[in-house]
Amino acid sequence: MVQVLTTTHLVIAVLMGLLLNLNRDEWFAALTFGVIIDADHLFALPRYVDDNGWTAIFRPTWDDESGLPWKSLLHYPVGAAIIGPLAVGWRYMIPLTFWAVHVSIDELQNELIAYTNPIEAVMFAGAFAGILFVGYSRWAELREDATFKGYLRHVGSYWSGVFSQGNFFRRGRGDST
Repeated sequence: MVQVLTTTHLVIAVLMGLLLNLNRDEWFAALTFGVIIDADHLFALPRYVDDNGWTAIFRPTWDDESGLPWKSLLHYPVGAAIIGPLAVGWRYMIPLTFWAVHVSIDELQNELIAYTNPIEAVMFAGAFAGILFVGYSRWAELREDATFKGYLRHVGSYWSGVFSQGNFFRRGRGDST
């Protein structure tokens, strides 16, 4: 089994969320079922490292052929039997949608294992470019003289303000600096 980097799942989930214009609750569900679902790998990590060594986590596959699971059923299409009824019962398709994309990306990687690094790089770069495009488009709608350079300057100053002097954890809701 190939492990798609969680960062790739994150940028794809963020792009989908931006395109769907999710609200705060929807973002939580989207990131939980589209990204945080990978946390189940951490439960198998100690056994895997004990059996295979630390360098084994950098191999293209984490399948140590021990037969022991290193990911839950939610990482396989059969997980739809769990996620599907929950989504229907909640009348909320965000979990099912983001879970299905997560599993589809993993399955794509499994089928194309020989080309996994280039495919992941293309998926990551494409999703990241999409995030920039959506962000720039929304930012430019509010300005008459918008340029991409101006947008990058705006994003840079925003994030430098967020991370300067520990402001990341002290900011209140709605603060922009």
